[in-house]
Formats: sequence, C-alpha cells, structure tokens
Amino acid sequence: MLHPTVRLIAWGVAVALVQGFLPLGSSLACAVAVTAGAWLAPQRLGALLWRTRWLIASLVLLFALVTPGVYLLPALGSYGPTVEGLRLGVAHLLRLIFVLATLAVLLQTTGVEGLVAGLHGLILPLAWLGLDRGRVAVRLMLVMQYAEHSGPSRHWREWLGSSDDQHAVGPIHLRQARLALIDYAVLVGLILCILAFLGAMP
Repeated sequence: MLHPTVRLIAWGVAVALVQGFLPLGSSLACAVAVTAGAWLAPQRLGALLWRTRWLIASLVLLFALVTPGVYLLPALGSYGPTVEGLRLGVAHLLRLIFVLATLAVLLQTTGVEGLVAGLHGLILPLAWLGLDRGRVAVRLMLVMQYAEHSGPSRHWREWLGSSDDQHAVGPIHLRQARLALIDYAVLVGLILCILAFLGAMP
C-alpha cells in the first residue's frame, strides 16, 4: 500500500490534471473513477453524490442557461439553454463526478487515521516555519472522529449544544511511516505525468 501522503498527492494531481482533459478524456476518466468508486466504496460514493445533488443540478443549469450560443429550444429565446452551454455543463459535471468518485475511494481505502497521517506528512514544509504538525494533526483527527461518530443526521444546533463528554471519542493514534521505494517511484511518475501534460498543452 502507498503511503497516505503519497495517496493524497496522487489524488490532488489527478484532480488537477482532469481539469484540462478533452471531453473524451474526461468521459473515460469519469467512467473509470465511478467504476472504482462503485466497486470499492459504493456507500460513500452514493452519499457524496446525494449530498451534492443540488450542486450537480445547478452546475449544469447554470452553464446551459447563461452561456451564449445556439439555442437548443429557439421558442424559449434567451430563457432557453444553448448547445454550447450544455456541452460546458456536461464537461464540468464529468469533472465534478470524477472528483467525488476518487474522493470516495480515497476515504474508503485510507480511513480517518490514514488521512490525518497523510496530511501530517504533507504539511512538513510548514513545520520549517514553526508550525506544530502534531497539534494540527491531533485537532484534525478529533474533528473527523467526532463527525464520524456523531453521524450525518445531526443538526448544527445539536452540535453546538452538545457536551464534549457525551460524544467522547477513543484514544488517538497517529500513524507515522517512512516512504518506501514504491512511494518514491509513484512520486517520480506523478512528476513525469505533470511534465508530459504541461508539454502537451498548446
């Protein structure tokens, strides 16, 4: 298994690169990501898609209605969607679904402690400026554990009115591991992918 920090970096690079893909590339990337999400993290993927359903709908409608172009329904005039707007909306929709699907896989395969350990390694440069990485990691893990144990159905008023003792979490374990040879190989591969992508840009 890859180091959690490398997983976070790989996810960030994938999210960044997919933004520049052509429609065909975005479609293929989205299909692969959704397939992986449905196989490895179906519940998380379904929850993420359900929670962002209004964002997904508004994203497509916004681009379809405000982008200039050829009207898809000429009878509606300026109040109708355009062909160019629908294309842009679908393109951004595919990118958003890719992000959600890969995020579901990342959360499922890494876990809360793994994510915190990955962020602990990711913010290493900030430690040179005096930031206490351990304190940041512990606070982040407390928040994530509290959110996970509290459940998604709690209202924000209940969160503010609840006591700390009522929803106490267990001991905190921050996993720290060194990068393995495979981690360095993946990092080199990510750098080469970025350079190749930048070189292919017009």
